[in-house]
Parts: sequence; C-alpha cells; structure tokens
Amino acid sequence: MDENETVSRTSARLTFVFMLLMGLLAWVVVQVVLALIVGRPPADWTSIAVSGVLYAVLFSAFSLVLHRRNWSSVEVTGPALGLAEKGRTVVLPWQAIQSATVRRPGPFAVLQVTLRPGTVPPSATTLRPRIRAGQPVYTVNVGLLRPTAGALRTELARHLPQVASRC
Repeated sequence: MDENETVSRTSARLTFVFMLLMGLLAWVVVQVVLALIVGRPPADWTSIAVSGVLYAVLFSAFSLVLHRRNWSSVEVTGPALGLAEKGRTVVLPWQAIQSATVRRPGPFAVLQVTLRPGTVPPSATTLRPRIRAGQPVYTVNVGLLRPTAGALRTELARHLPQVASRC
C-alpha cells in the first residue's frame, strides 16, 4: 500500500458491539411492551435476562454473517476517491468532486460526496448517486469504519484543496 493511500473499512468488532447493543435495546423494548399488554411484570427475571443476552448475541452474529458483503469502505488515493457500499463501488477522480463532508456523529456518520456541476456520474452499474439541488451526491455510511471518520476528514482535507487550486 502506498503511503499516500488510506483505506477505511468497516470494523467487524465495532459492528458486532453496535448490533449487540441494538439487539439488547430491542429485547428490552419488546419485554416492556409485553409486560404492559399482559398487565404485570414477568415472574422470572433471570430467564428473561438470559434469553435477552442469547437473543442479542445470536442477532449480532447472524447480522455480521448476512450483511458482511454490504459493508462500506472508503479508499483515499492520490488520483481518486473510492467509495463502496452494498456490494457496489465507484471511483471518483478528485477533479470531479466539489465537496466531501462527514455528517452526523458516532456510528450514524455518513460521508456525502457532491460532484461538480456538469460532471457526468459513472455508469449505472456502480454505486448510484442521489440527485440533490440538481447535482449528483454519493452517500456512504462511515460511522463504523476504521480508521475513524476523523481520520477520513483529515485525508479528505489533504486532497480537496488541491482540487480547488487546479480549477
């Protein structure tokens, strides 16, 4: 790997912990709703706790296995920015990028890359952009990537001023 190249990939450990917490939260919500429907709290708290932990671990493991091919990645290189999500990729030259912004904090962070006006997006077989204000915008989840979204911001700042000075 070149020293000017940074590849951010989804962290399996962070994804597992995040899914574990989401599974536990969902289990608690379901148990509270069931207790409200029945009108009384459950009699056996130990079995409820054990089944909740078991559910969360199995939910997290199956989520990792089923969705692994759909994980996001961002590759920052000298000539281009590579984005991958949901099994699709796109490579955007720096000259075609108007802005790249990391929005939202923590595990819900997304990278939004806006192309310059008049730039033709790559073919439809790659990652598809959304059109916002008449411009193509690529959005990729970066909250669970390693290196972190902060490191990604630093790398993008290194490359984007070069794009502005060339135009």
